[in-house]
Amino acid sequence: MRFFLILLIGLLTTGLLTTGAARAQPPEPDVEPWLEACEAGEAFACNYASGVLQRRDSGYWLTDEAVELQLRGCALGSDRSCWLFERTNTPNPYIGPRYDRDVYLPVALSGCRNGSNMACWQAAGFFEDGAAGELEQALELSRQSCEGGFSDGCARLADILAGMGRDSLQASQAACFGNFPGRMRKQDDCTVACEAGSGQACFELALMFERGRDGAQTMRREARQAQRRFAQACELGHGEACQR
Repeated sequence: MRFFLILLIGLLTTGLLTTGAARAQPPEPDVEPWLEACEAGEAFACNYASGVLQRRDSGYWLTDEAVELQLRGCALGSDRSCWLFERTNTPNPYIGPRYDRDVYLPVALSGCRNGSNMACWQAAGFFEDGAAGELEQALELSRQSCEGGFSDGCARLADILAGMGRDSLQASQAACFGNFPGRMRKQDDCTVACEAGSGQACFELALMFERGRDGAQTMRREARQAQRRFAQACELGHGEACQR
């Protein structure tokens, strides 16, 4: 009998606490002020409004309104908003704008001017694949993205420089161990930098083989290759590699 009383009290107490917690939850924020701030030029407001609307409706991101909101955020310099145009989800509402030069290039250029390193990288991609004479624009936008710390920008810069027959080693090093992983594969960049004598690049390359991850992409794990590159990094003076 005592056991059942304890159990009943416990259930009642839990119920009261749960009810109290539910009552204590803050009300859903009003999205209108954030939408207005987004229109007024505040990139964070675009992201916040998108998050509120997404919490209200899990399918919101599939709507044209969601795409327009992220386009606005990217144009204002939000890397987060620009990043959504690289998503690989299916169905993907961003596929149309992503590949439509007339729609997305002005957005990417605006985002680049407003401080989005990813937008600079995206704009460079349009020029890299565009008509003759646009490669220099791709080069400068990639350089701007790379110098801003976005490793995909460095990878694109290295590819362009190599294609133009110029020295791409410094860009490959920055791509290999930049401060933002991005989506582009970096194994080739790390290999170039490692063979040129960079212990850090050899270490990063070893981690790729050990973890089976190259940037944001998966790859085959290869323990022997990982150990070989750890040993190479150690020989080049990378202390942490010597402990592996």
